[in-house]
Amino acid sequence: MTSTRFGPLPAENAARCAPTELVQDTDTHLKGVAHDFSARLLGGVCGIAGVFTVLDDLTAFLRYMLAPAMSPSRADFGSKWTARSLTIQTGELPPARGLFWHPAPGTAAEEDIWVHYGFTGTGMWISPTKGRWAVLLTNKLYYTRDRRPLTGIRNAFRALAVG
Repeated sequence: MTSTRFGPLPAENAARCAPTELVQDTDTHLKGVAHDFSARLLGGVCGIAGVFTVLDDLTAFLRYMLAPAMSPSRADFGSKWTARSLTIQTGELPPARGLFWHPAPGTAAEEDIWVHYGFTGTGMWISPTKGRWAVLLTNKLYYTRDRRPLTGIRNAFRALAVG
């Protein structure tokens, strides 16, 4: 995962990013900068925002999540962390959450489909039971913060790609 890093990104890396949210004060779109206000107040990174990556790195990460022993990549976390991250950690408190992941909306627990949504509209789904993963890269923030128009697209994509 050589291209994954926390932002704000240096200019040469930010140049590879799609412009996203319009900043009204400057009439420019953010590029290579976290959208989360807390992250920006903390210098660009916080526990819930500020990571930037590319599809090749996401592929390596998700392949590792499904089969660490067979992955050509090595991560600093093992199969124990992976298993716990894909287990509900919030008990009876709604919404149900694992570590980084939550059960995919519209799926049953026995389907074992988990999702992580990014603020810009991206989504990653993984199902250890099915041995499948999928990534949807979007840029909804270029136009709006409203996530409702994207909900149907995300759910349809998940149904087609993972089940």
